[in-house]
Amino acid sequence: MSEPALSLQHINVPARDPHGLAKWYADTFGLRADEHRVRGPQVLIVFQKGEPVNRSPELHFGLRVPSRAVLDDWAKRLGGEIGVGPEFTAFKVYDPEGNCLELYAPTDS
Repeated sequence: MSEPALSLQHINVPARDPHGLAKWYADTFGLRADEHRVRGPQVLIVFQKGEPVNRSPELHFGLRVPSRAVLDDWAKRLGGEIGVGPEFTAFKVYDPEGNCLELYAPTDS
């Protein structure tokens, strides 16, 4: 069976302060804020005026990093507590509006 010709290109997220949240993501992750949008390589998050969903941890952003060393650096910077799983090593933190972010790397990296 061949893989589907499908890739997730962007996500729209409700936010009380779309411009402010885009700026936080840009400042925190080294992305580029463009009004209520934040962009980077293979990343486009669009914040729209609305009430945050706040359904963590079931609903969260998964941000993959290239290695455990990079993950450790992010955990130190963001104050995350790393957990090791059989497939991925990860930690979760929250943005200023309560959205859950999970940063992870393959466990064997």
